Amino acid sequence: MTGLITNLFSGACLLALLSQSALHILAAPLPGAAADTDASSDSAPGYLSDATSWKFAGAMLSVPRSSIAATSVGHLALFAGGRLQNNSYSDVVDIFNRQTNKWTTARLSVARSEIGAGSLAGRYALFAGGFDSSFRPMSLVDVYDTETAQWSTISLNTPRGAPRFLDLGETTAIIGGLSGDLQYLSRAVDYVSADLKISNATIPSAYPQFGVAVSDRDCGIGLFTSGYQNNKPGERFNDFQPSNQSTLFVANDLSASFSQAPAFPSPRWGAGGAASNGLFAIGGGHLFGDGTTEPLTTVLDRVDLFSASTGQWSSTPLKLSVPRDYPMVQAIGDYIVFVGGSDVSKDFDILDTKSGSFIQGLKHRPALYTLRTDAAAATIDDCLMIIAGGLVNQGRNATASVELFNACRT
Repeated sequence: MTGLITNLFSGACLLALLSQSALHILAAPLPGAAADTDASSDSAPGYLSDATSWKFAGAMLSVPRSSIAATSVGHLALFAGGRLQNNSYSDVVDIFNRQTNKWTTARLSVARSEIGAGSLAGRYALFAGGFDSSFRPMSLVDVYDTETAQWSTISLNTPRGAPRFLDLGETTAIIGGLSGDLQYLSRAVDYVSADLKISNATIPSAYPQFGVAVSDRDCGIGLFTSGYQNNKPGERFNDFQPSNQSTLFVANDLSASFSQAPAFPSPRWGAGGAASNGLFAIGGGHLFGDGTTEPLTTVLDRVDLFSASTGQWSSTPLKLSVPRDYPMVQAIGDYIVFVGGSDVSKDFDILDTKSGSFIQGLKHRPALYTLRTDAAAATIDDCLMIIAGGLVNQGRNATASVELFNACRT
């Protein structure tokens, strides 16, 4: 299986990974090992590699809400839909332009929540599926063209809420989600090509899965893994269990293909993930216990690493500074940032993908100003991370507050 997976990757991607010693990264990553935070000569020119130099700024969404769909395309970050304070659904789209440093608003064609969001071909922002006010899964996809500033709509082959996105370059895969039928979890895959044509497929997995989707657009590689699965599809009563299923997606010209990847080493619910330099990091999440011999819920600090160059998971997991459930995870240059998903820490955990370890000993660690849950995150130009909306005051109130962490070189 390893050889088959490796052969699917583009030579350019593999060459880049090998030049950064990706094989060495997964040889023996050491949890807690210190990493150099100073700017280096081989750092990407677009971001500040010294995390203590990242600058903070605040802003406000036009409407307070949670469960927002977020994505970025070019110099834009878009935050769409979600739940209002009264639990009704929103059609508002807040758009931030990094070049002008200004916010504008637009509208989705239908108000909804639990929307999947992603980008396509460096041009389009896609907002797919979701649930309407009657909690029916939708097939609608709102498309924003950043070149023409125009909106249009297309349709998924299978309606579903909360589908997952993999941006594979000239193709985007929209995977799974909540189907609303007896099976409840969907195996459906919709591929959207750069000309906005949609084709469909079905993941032939053992069980329908609601997992984490992480892609490395530069390499045209995506990973769908972790989360939970329904062990009794089609039966009257579902049986949801942590999932170790992993599916690898690889771009092929204007399309993509998928194959089974090595099993996720630590099945759990509620993890988050991101990728940089061909290194995929899946961290946090929770497990359920019986409530007698073990807690009903245990939140985890574990981070598992998957290497695109080897097609394997690391045998040595890393640890977050605190356990995090449903963390927001974003890639900034060579870094993967974990934030939120915890009631005890506002601090960022910053994974350096070149060393395979978390940065330690920062004098001024980037941190949230406001603890929040169910918030949205997007990163523009690989250097400006924006965290928007969510629930505050122990989940009682929706907020409009926005926090911007600027790691961009001027």
